[in-house]
Amino acid sequence: MVILTKRKELTSVGVDIGSSTSHIVFSKIVLERDENSRAEKFEIKERSILHSGPIHLTPFKDSRNIDFEQLRDLLLIDYRNAGFSISQIDTGAVIITGETAKKENAEWIVSALAGEAGKFVAATAGPNFESVLAAYGSGAVTKSADLGITIMNVDIGGGSSNIAICREGRVVATTAINVGGRLIALDDNRQITRLEDTGKNIAKELGLSLKLGQVLSESCQNILADALAEALIQCMQQKPLSSIASMLMMAPPLHYEGSIDSISFSGGVAEYIYGNEERVFNDLGVSLAMAIKEKSSELEIPIGKPEHGIRATVIGAGNFSLQVSGSTTFLSTGLEYPLRNLPVVEPFILSRQPSSVDVKIAIERALSRFDLAEGVDPLILAFNNSVKPSYEILKEFAIGVIGALPNTVKNKTPIFMCFDADIGNSVGNVIKRETGIQNELLSIDEIKLKEGDFIDIGEPIIEDVVVPVVIKTLVFDST
Repeated sequence: MVILTKRKELTSVGVDIGSSTSHIVFSKIVLERDENSRAEKFEIKERSILHSGPIHLTPFKDSRNIDFEQLRDLLLIDYRNAGFSISQIDTGAVIITGETAKKENAEWIVSALAGEAGKFVAATAGPNFESVLAAYGSGAVTKSADLGITIMNVDIGGGSSNIAICREGRVVATTAINVGGRLIALDDNRQITRLEDTGKNIAKELGLSLKLGQVLSESCQNILADALAEALIQCMQQKPLSSIASMLMMAPPLHYEGSIDSISFSGGVAEYIYGNEERVFNDLGVSLAMAIKEKSSELEIPIGKPEHGIRATVIGAGNFSLQVSGSTTFLSTGLEYPLRNLPVVEPFILSRQPSSVDVKIAIERALSRFDLAEGVDPLILAFNNSVKPSYEILKEFAIGVIGALPNTVKNKTPIFMCFDADIGNSVGNVIKRETGIQNELLSIDEIKLKEGDFIDIGEPIIEDVVVPVVIKTLVFDST
C-alpha cells in the first residue's frame, strides 16, 4: 500500500470460486482524503482492472468435492502471470458460490492466496447474495441509477441463474433458479461425464433417463435446454410456475410489482447470447443460450448488454477505505472489539416516516436477499436517508427494528446498525428505552454503507464514542 499525504493506492484481488468455473481479477483502488470532512474520511476516486485471469473449469476430486489444492495452484499461476506476489496485495475478496463450496474451504483458500487472511473478505454466497453480486458486477446497478431505469439482470452460470431487479442504484428484488450450462457435461464422444442431480431430475420430468457414461443425443440435449430456458423465463415473468420450474427454484419466487425497462444477461452462458464466445465446452451452454435468446424475445422488453459478462460476480474485489464514525454514536459497554467482517445489509425503506410494519418488512426482505439467518449470522443493518430524527418517528422505527429481529433478541446477540446521518446515539437510546431489550447495541453514524460491503469496527479512539471503521467494499469497475 502506497500512502501519500492525501492519497492511498491499493492493489486488490477478487476470486470467484463457483461449482462450475473459477477466476481471479486484480484491481487498483485509489482513495483520496475528503478535505471537507472534519473526520478526514477517504473516498474512492479511481478504480480500474489491472489484470483479469483466465476462466478455469473448477477442478473436482470427485462428483461432489472441489479439488482445492489443484485450484489453489491454478490461481497462484494467475498471480505470477499477472506480475504480482502475495506480499503486494493490500486487500481482496474470495467469494464462494455453488452448493459444493463450504465456508471452511473459503478460509483455506484465503490463507493460501493472501498470506495474511485478515486482509481478505471471505464470503459464502448463497443464491440471493450471488444475485446481488452479479447485478453490481455486470454494471446493472450503476446503470439503473445513471439512466433512471429499472433493469433485470440475469446471471446464467454453470449451475444456476441468479436474477436481480435494479432500480435507482439499488437491488430491490432477487431470486435464483437451478438453470445452468453445466448441469450436464459430455466428453468429445458425447458421453455424459458429469450429471448433477438437477440435470437428472429434470430429465426424469421430461421422460428421459440419464446416467454417467450414456451418450446424449443432440435432440435430447435440445429438449433439456428448452425446458430449462422455459423455466427461467417463467421465473423472470413472475408467472405461475410449472412443476419443472417449481422444482428448480433455489429461493422464493421473484416479488416485484413495478415495470421492467431493460433486461441484461451476464455469466458464462450469456457470452453465447451476445455472441462473445465461440468455443464449445461440451455442455448445455450453447443450446441453453440459444433457447433463452429465442424465448426472451417473447418478453417484449429491450435486451441490453452488460458492461461485464462472465466475470460479473468477481469484477472488482475486496478493498477497504478507513473511516471514522461521527461523535453521536451509541455503544454498549459490553461489546468486544474488533468486530470483523460484518456483512452490510441495507433495508430498502421508501418513506422517511415509516411505520414499524414498514421497517420490519424492509429488514426481513433485506435479510432474505443475503440468505442470512436472523439471530445466527452476524451482520450490520445500514440505513441511508431512512428516518427523520423526531422522537415519535424514532420510536416507531425502533419497534420495527426489534420486531424484525426476534431470534436476535431472544438469543441476546449484539445488534449492529449504521446511519448516514448523525442520529446513531438517538436511535440507540430510543431502542433501549422503548423496547427494553437486553442485547448489546452498537449504533454508529455519519458513515454511508451499501449492500455488498463488509466492515471491521475497532475499539473507540476518541472520547469513547468515535470508532474506526474499515469498509471492505466489493468495488465494481464502471469504466
